[in-house]
Amino acid sequence: MVRTLHVHDLILLRTESAVISAEGKPSCPHLNPNQRPWVVVRRGHIADGLIPVGVRGSQRHERWAGFTRLSEVLETRRPDQLRLQLAEESRRALQAFRTLSYLESHLVGLDMSWGPGGSVGYELASGIPAVRDGSDLDFILFAPEKLDRTEAQDLWRMISSAPGKVDALVETPYCAFSLQEFATASPRKILLRTSDGRILGSNPWNLSNGEDC
Repeated sequence: MVRTLHVHDLILLRTESAVISAEGKPSCPHLNPNQRPWVVVRRGHIADGLIPVGVRGSQRHERWAGFTRLSEVLETRRPDQLRLQLAEESRRALQAFRTLSYLESHLVGLDMSWGPGGSVGYELASGIPAVRDGSDLDFILFAPEKLDRTEAQDLWRMISSAPGKVDALVETPYCAFSLQEFATASPRKILLRTSDGRILGSNPWNLSNGEDC
């Protein structure tokens, strides 16, 4: 039985036609019919049983936002289930994978869940080559409890010393934000990514004050 889905989860669908448009019509550009149809859960609201998903094609410009139903999901992979050992040996020399290896060795003992997103997460989940020579590593940190700013600064210093560029995103139960911005922007408000859009706020773990742009 498929569990509850969350943003950044990679999901395998029954068929390419399981992705539909906002109008409910089958529409699935960029998915290769010769490959298993993996898509990523997008940030957004589930309405009328439709899960917002993102489609990744073989080229950078081939990105498409659609929807699917939970009944169409065969498998799921969370970012924290994805590690370098899932990559093909011949791919591990790519900078993004070397960066992931660095973080795996330096984040041992971290008491928060984390994992790769973006092209690295997609390739590890699906087995479909997506990482390029110049690809950054999208790093997703799940922080259900408030992250101390000093801890965030220490964490960012370590992450930013990785061999490749890392785009670190922190996910709270309410929104997401850039770890780099949070660690360096004190005491200013930072950009928060919510299901209703992007806003400015100072406390990503409490949006009850109605902070906005």
